[in-house]
Amino acid sequence: MKKVMILSAAALTLCLALPQITEATQTQNAVVSLQEKEVKYVEITNDKIPEVVTKALSNDYPGYKVDKAFLGSDSTYKVAISKGDMKYHLFYSEKGELIKVEQPAPKEKE
Repeated sequence: MKKVMILSAAALTLCLALPQITEATQTQNAVVSLQEKEVKYVEITNDKIPEVVTKALSNDYPGYKVDKAFLGSDSTYKVAISKGDMKYHLFYSEKGELIKVEQPAPKEKE
């Protein structure tokens, strides 16, 4: 009899908790989709890059040269750098914090 009562209590607890877990997951997915927004970048000259970003660049990627720089609509900076065959697109916050590193896709030869 005790086993039946314990199993019943466990089943009831599980049934009550499952809708809350599902709702929390749906809410989290909604928040994530709201945070992803389209950022538009406008090309800027290298002298318009903030000093904190240039310091971070020289510390993290010594010997690389800045090919192009862009300012995003969310105040982030996209910097295209290269050193020989190595090329990267770096994304920095306005405080000089590295957000993301991308390697551009190689160009297809015709």
